[in-house]
Amino acid sequence: MDLKTIKENLTFPIKAPQYRVRVDGFMSYANSSLTHDGRLRCPCVKCVNNKLLNPDDVNYHLLQYGIMRNYSTWGFHGESVDQVSTSPSTEPMRRFLYPKSLEKWILKSIGHKWRDYKCLLKGKGYDDDTDINTLYDNCPDDDVEYDQWVSLVNIWRSEEGQRRSNRSKESLEKAKVKPIHTTSTKSHARVREEMKKSSNKSPTQTQVYLKCHQHESEADIMNQIKNVLTEQGDQELDLDDDPVSKVLGKDKYGRVRGLGLGVKPSDIGDPSYPRFCNGLNMSTYNEAAIIHYFRRLEGVVQKLRNRVKRQGITIRK
Repeated sequence: MDLKTIKENLTFPIKAPQYRVRVDGFMSYANSSLTHDGRLRCPCVKCVNNKLLNPDDVNYHLLQYGIMRNYSTWGFHGESVDQVSTSPSTEPMRRFLYPKSLEKWILKSIGHKWRDYKCLLKGKGYDDDTDINTLYDNCPDDDVEYDQWVSLVNIWRSEEGQRRSNRSKESLEKAKVKPIHTTSTKSHARVREEMKKSSNKSPTQTQVYLKCHQHESEADIMNQIKNVLTEQGDQELDLDDDPVSKVLGKDKYGRVRGLGLGVKPSDIGDPSYPRFCNGLNMSTYNEAAIIHYFRRLEGVVQKLRNRVKRQGITIRK
């Protein structure tokens, strides 16, 4: 059977006989790409070609979890990329280009949307007290494919899934306030930039929070924050001493209120600290860190030049 037919049959659900038979066809084709120690990259939805496994484990993963839906060119398993027809024009793809500095924010944003989507699916068709076979049949056909729905149900019903769910519920119950964003589609970061332009200076974390949370259900919390702000006065404070942090508690690990996704507490402060610029993986928005890094490079280069000069003098002698 030709390669095109095998790929078409692998688009069937993992429990379909056409899919399970064509897994053997894939394994036969992929055996030509074995590594020196007899392993293959696993293209299942769990490993996504990031793990090297022995062929038996790859075969088991494909039958258990299914093959990646977007893996149409088997470049990791012997198929030449030249065999795939490409469009002569790449102009439509330009809109998907983005600066390197946005990569972390994009990945975090996708992660948040994917988590919210799974919560929506769980609310639609999952119940802890329902039999698992009945849950399998509750698959929302318009949103998700059956084999992926089965995987989700298995995760939610597993012990680890139950622990995560209970932990999230406990965190929600312990929260002092359930914040309600009142600036419509505007993010905290966008509101912060607008406040910065209007006042010609960067607003504090407290000012951004008060601007973005004006719902009547948060009136008591807002009054507490304003009282602390009145006591402290208009002064620059550490994140932990900020009125919002004093009332609501410290920020979550790796997050800063009012600064959007991708900003960590370590990004706030003296930009010349060496940990801000490890290697060439630098953030372009932090100009001071980049300048500091290249100054250090200039010092290293100067030392190397002096060393080469001394070696030349020694050789001539």
